[in-house]
Amino acid sequence: MRASKLKKTATILTLLVVLLACNDNKNKPSKKVEQAPAQPNKELVNRTLPTVNIKENDILTSPAIIKVNSQGLWFATEGSLGYVQLLDEQGIEIATGFLSTNENWMTDSPVNFTTKLTFDATKSKTGTLVIHNDPGSGDGDEAGEEISFTIPVTF
Repeated sequence: MRASKLKKTATILTLLVVLLACNDNKNKPSKKVEQAPAQPNKELVNRTLPTVNIKENDILTSPAIIKVNSQGLWFATEGSLGYVQLLDEQGIEIATGFLSTNENWMTDSPVNFTTKLTFDATKSKTGTLVIHNDPGSGDGDEAGEEISFTIPVTF
C-alpha cells in the first residue's frame, strides 16, 4: 500500500515538474534563431542524412506532421532522434517539436520518428524547417556529433 502511494506521489511530482517547465517556455518571448546553411556543411555532404517527408519548397499547413527516418549517421538516444524547428522568413522560431517513435528504436535498422508542429504563419510566406539530431549526453567522445540541416518551405 505504501509503495503504491510513493509511486503515485512520484508520478504527480514528475508531471508537475514537466508542466512547470513547459509553462516557463510559453512565457519566454520568441527568440530569433540563427539560420543554419541551406545545405549541410561540407563535412556532411558525403554522409547519409536521414530522409524527411517534407521536401524543398513544400507547402506546410498547421498542424504539420514531420516524419524523419533515422538512417546514416543519425542514431536514436533514449528513444529520441532529435528535434525540429520551424522558422519564419525572418528567422523567428514559430514551432518546435521533439522527434519520437512508437517503434523499437534499439536497432541498427532505420526507424521512423515523428513530431507534430502547430503554428501560425499568417505573417510569412516562406520559412525554414531545421532538423537537429540528438547527440546524446556526455563530454568529448561520450557525446555524438551535433548535426543539423535545413529545408526551405512555403506557407
